[in-house]
Amino acid sequence: MASATVTKPTLTYFNSAGRAEVPRILLEDAGVDYDFVAITNWAEVKPEYQAAGKAPFGQLPIYEEPGLVLAQSSAIARHVAREHGYYGETAHDAALIDQASEGVADIVSRLIQALFLPLPDDKRAEAKASLLNEFLPAQFEIYSKLLEKNGNNGHLVGSKLSVADVSLWVTLGMVFSRVEGSKDAAAKYPNLQAFLDGVASRQRIKAYLARDVYAAKKE
Repeated sequence: MASATVTKPTLTYFNSAGRAEVPRILLEDAGVDYDFVAITNWAEVKPEYQAAGKAPFGQLPIYEEPGLVLAQSSAIARHVAREHGYYGETAHDAALIDQASEGVADIVSRLIQALFLPLPDDKRAEAKASLLNEFLPAQFEIYSKLLEKNGNNGHLVGSKLSVADVSLWVTLGMVFSRVEGSKDAAAKYPNLQAFLDGVASRQRIKAYLARDVYAAKKE
């Protein structure tokens, strides 16, 4: 029930990877005991959540912990990152993490424009071609250089996993699954591939992926 008081961190979203995936990966990697509430009838239950003050923007995801209810996926991700040590060691680190994260947000925005907004067929084809041949290669180059600037240590900023790392990893996974040919374009950058492999091989993230949580909930 939307009115229930939570006793531990709780993430509410649809039964799929999407805008809640970055904070969920952070919670998994940090080993946090949390609940994930999969919503299958949002149109029906949204008024209940709004009446309880838990969906001020009428959207998912929603994050709750004792004393806090939070909406907006970026705010949720950054709160979880600050709480569990995924926001760098210094204010300068945090600023660079924000910079890298905002760049990832640009990738998400462009992906949505090209793939999901209503467009005539010819405009859709143009948008997809521009995405694959121009925009994404430029982004792969940018993030490859950021990794190189940070010493190719597997992180965009500093020496520890950050919310920016997880945001890029989640987003590129989405890109590769939805934009045919994008993975081949990224293969030009070995340090980018090493970064992706490094995140996926982290013990708790690897275990999370092996659970295939969304498929399991659909059974």
